[in-house]
Parts: sequence; C-alpha cells; structure tokens
Amino acid sequence: MIDIIIPSFILSLSLVLIHVYFGLRIFERGIIFSDIAIAQVSALGIAFSSLFGLEKLSYIFGVGFSAIAGLLLSAMRKYSVELKESFVGILYAFSSALGILIFSKMPEHEIQGIKEMIMGNILFVDTEDVLKGTIVYVSVGVVHLLLRRKIKNGSFFWEFFFYLTFGFVVSSSVSMGGVLLVFSYLVIPTFCSNLILKDFRSKLIFGWILGIVSNLIGFVISIKLDYPTGVSVIVVLGAISFIFLLFSKLR
Repeated sequence: MIDIIIPSFILSLSLVLIHVYFGLRIFERGIIFSDIAIAQVSALGIAFSSLFGLEKLSYIFGVGFSAIAGLLLSAMRKYSVELKESFVGILYAFSSALGILIFSKMPEHEIQGIKEMIMGNILFVDTEDVLKGTIVYVSVGVVHLLLRRKIKNGSFFWEFFFYLTFGFVVSSSVSMGGVLLVFSYLVIPTFCSNLILKDFRSKLIFGWILGIVSNLIGFVISIKLDYPTGVSVIVVLGAISFIFLLFSKLR
C-alpha cells in the first residue's frame, strides 16, 4: 500500500506548489473562474484525442485547446472585468456541452475513463507520472521566474505566455488529478490567503502550507475510511475555507 501512496502524495505536493502560484496570479487578474474554464477546455482536448483514437497525443491536445482558450482570454485583456467573466462563463459552458456531446458517442468503458479525468484518480499514479508532472511544473516555474520581469506586465504577449504555460500545467494536472481537484488547488488556498493576508509572498507561502496540510488530512481520511482520495482532499479544502471565512468575520 505504501508504494501506492508515496508517489500520489508526492504528486499532490507538486500540484499544490504550482497551482497555488497560478491561482494567486489569476486572482490578481480579477477573472477567478478562468482557471476552471481553461481546465475544462483542456479536458475537452483530451476527450477529443480519445474520440479520434489518439490517446497517446492527449497531452498535446489538452495543451493545444488550452492555448486557444488562452489566446482568446489574452485578446480580451483590455475589456472590463464583467465582460471577461461573462466570456469565461461562455467558454466553460461551451466546452462542457461539447464534451457531453463527445461522451455521448463514446463506448461505455471510454466514458468511465473520462469520468475519472473529471473526478480524479490521483491515488493510482505511478513514479513515471510523478516524474513527468514534476518536470513540467518545475520547468514552468523556472521560466516564470526568469521571464516575469523581462516581459511587460499586462501586454498581450505576457497574458498569452501566462495562459499558455498555465495550459501546460493544467493539461498535465487534469490527466492525473482531475478537473475538480485541480480547480480546488487553484481557488481554495487563494481564497483563504486573500481573506487574511495582503502581500503576494505571504499569500503564496500560506497557500502552500494550507494545501499541504489539507492534502495530508485528505489522504489520511481516504486511506482510513476508504473514500476516493481526490474527493477527500477537496472536501477538506472546502471545510477549511468555511472555517477561514468564519474566522475572518470574527476578527
């Protein structure tokens, strides 16, 4: 059992580290749900690869579809937040509906695989998955660290670069952790840290700690009570967010 748990827990830590960073950056842009929209578009790309029997190219399909979504969002950078949020909703609804149409034409066993992609099956990743994911996340993190100060913030090129690299991360994450878990890592630590902290570095460190602790609790619940791991982590993160909201009101 331990040889199953260790790779999945290490992967979950990698997911926390990279997605909390992206979640905070997306929060700064004021279009909070662009993350789940791009995750859903990435999942749509992966579904398309299955539809055409190109499962080996699923990652490329996911990144490609995410890049298109990023291109559209980058083109809207000068629009009002309300219009951008509306477009994000359209993007999410469209990709979800198109995904359902694709599922309806798939055999039952393939549909089950897509359900796992949405709900997540992080407990059954192997060492190779962990290595591939870690390479992607570290590479994206280093590139952001090197280029963030060299590209004009708010420019079309920077926005497209941001969403493109986010697409690389999300396409890898969705295939291993599922859309819901990825979205939770992006949003919930960001929500909690913004309730009580001001500067970006403090929010980032706090978000990492919160995500790691939630992971640990979620994994313990999953193993002890035989619940799905990804869903257990999501429930823990959600419960913690309610506690933080109450705490912030009582301060």
